[in-house]
Amino acid sequence: MAQIAEGEINAYVTSLGIPTTFKFYYEDYQTLPDVALQRLQSLYSRGIKIVIGGLNSGPMKTIASYADTNHILVIDGHSTAPRENVAPPGDYLFRDVPGAGAEAAGLAIAVKDKGYMNVAMVTSEDTYTLSIRDAFKSDYTAAGGNVVADITYVSGTTDFTVVLDTLEHAVAPLVSAKQNVAIMAFMWEDIATFLNQANSRNSPLLSLTWFGPDTLVQDTVITKDAGSLASKVKLISVIFSAPLTKKHQALNKALEASIGEDADVNALGCYDAAWLAALSILVAGKYDADAAKAALPTVAASYWGATGNTEIATSGPTAGDRVAMDVEFWAVVQSNWVKVATYSSQTQQVSWLMQL
Repeated sequence: MAQIAEGEINAYVTSLGIPTTFKFYYEDYQTLPDVALQRLQSLYSRGIKIVIGGLNSGPMKTIASYADTNHILVIDGHSTAPRENVAPPGDYLFRDVPGAGAEAAGLAIAVKDKGYMNVAMVTSEDTYTLSIRDAFKSDYTAAGGNVVADITYVSGTTDFTVVLDTLEHAVAPLVSAKQNVAIMAFMWEDIATFLNQANSRNSPLLSLTWFGPDTLVQDTVITKDAGSLASKVKLISVIFSAPLTKKHQALNKALEASIGEDADVNALGCYDAAWLAALSILVAGKYDADAAKAALPTVAASYWGATGNTEIATSGPTAGDRVAMDVEFWAVVQSNWVKVATYSSQTQQVSWLMQL
């Protein structure tokens, strides 16, 4: 996606008659925090002071201090952990997607909209899933929701016997009283193992509806290894969405031709990050990270890209993050991921596209 942006940006600059060429340098950080830092250090040693990319939250947190110390402007379109878990607000790290709190808010409203005033939560003990769990719990309980269980497990767990025992015990009184209760699974692909182990013991949890975060959406491991079980529990999960702008449609067409897939929201965020970086440099009139950093908020507020308007907060605890973004909900239906609802960040309402 960055390569497409690179070509378009240089065509734009040429059309303006500006004697400048943008050259992108590409590094693979392998989704590993220590490798991300090494790659950033390598780029900086070559004089590169403005970086865009699809960095996960862990790597973003790892590079934050180095980027700040060396005044390296980083614009990311992927990390969504709450700002306080990634980098100080207002530093050199910017994100053209909001923090996970925005997804959690939509998720809490969707759960209530479905009539579930009781939930039992199970969470993998890693930075991101714990963060979105906390954000969801805060919104859900503030709205009157009741958390009947809040269980965590060590990442890498393969035997979920104790977790299943605890969850089943927690929901049993509500099920017996015929009160609505849902499972909140803040997990990763290991949810497939979890579902299969629940099935092997004929767990009553499989008679409930399950919800989850963006770590689950469109994951083919889940549908391959536990598709029928995920369908049984309806496994509804949330992810940021981008309006189907002309640019979005054009990028979908380009990717479909090259790799046979549409552009997901993270790829679109990376594309917009490239344009935000280039436009900020052009507005600054020089390749200087501090000057581009100063220009970025104004550029972002005016830019309408593949993901819509990219306005960035300039004050408060989320300074440096995108202000708002809508979300959509996907569920496993007949062992396939299907978009089932949308949520507007402006109206704070969920619109269901199909009944589950």
